[in-house]
Amino acid sequence: MTDQVQVIAKRPSSENPVIIEGFPGVGLVGNIASQYIVNELNMDYLGAVESRFFPPLSVLLGGLAKMPVRIYEKADLGIVMITSDVPIHPAACYDVAKGIISWIESVNAKEMICLAGISIISDQRRVFGAATSEEMLDRIHENLEALELGTISGISGSVMNECLVRGLPAMCLLGEVHSMAPDPVTAVATVNMLNKLYNLGVDTTKLEERAQEIELQMQRLADQVKTATPEDMAKPELPGPMYG
Repeated sequence: MTDQVQVIAKRPSSENPVIIEGFPGVGLVGNIASQYIVNELNMDYLGAVESRFFPPLSVLLGGLAKMPVRIYEKADLGIVMITSDVPIHPAACYDVAKGIISWIESVNAKEMICLAGISIISDQRRVFGAATSEEMLDRIHENLEALELGTISGISGSVMNECLVRGLPAMCLLGEVHSMAPDPVTAVATVNMLNKLYNLGVDTTKLEERAQEIELQMQRLADQVKTATPEDMAKPELPGPMYG
């Protein structure tokens, strides 16, 4: 940890856990997927990450105040999830990544998995992979397509770099998105890939059903924009929550 980033959390009960992070980014893929997994697996709350870099807000979940960057565990699966409701400013990514990876090293984590989105022009929802070691890359080749050339931006890129420097095995799952709008369909594909890699057994039915509703809402909004008068534009119909 650093002076500017503190992890206030109980030590995971599982030995050598797999750590998964899901921060808001392109298409909110990491954010949607990580929070859905936490809910579906009924993961135990361990604590939170705090930093002066985070916006001054408290997140309300079921009426209870929570920190915006939280840590959960599913001990029987050996999984620890770091999920965030706030994006990390590019200027803060380096320090936040160092603080998080220092804590991850202190709990003897086995490996790190980053969840992110990537904008690629196609009509598919593929999930690509990138790794910090040849061993992790071999696992990618066995299960999904490697991203041979490109970049990983934001906090996930900083986390991958910090893992590379410290020799911590890490993999980034990059879900293909078509715009900057929330993309729950790609989040579904990302959760399914985690199921395949780690046998999580997360049922994505609820997210799939909600994804269809969100897409319909977005299409309806787009149609309204095409035909709207200036008076209509002042009161657009906005999509509801991403899920749940």
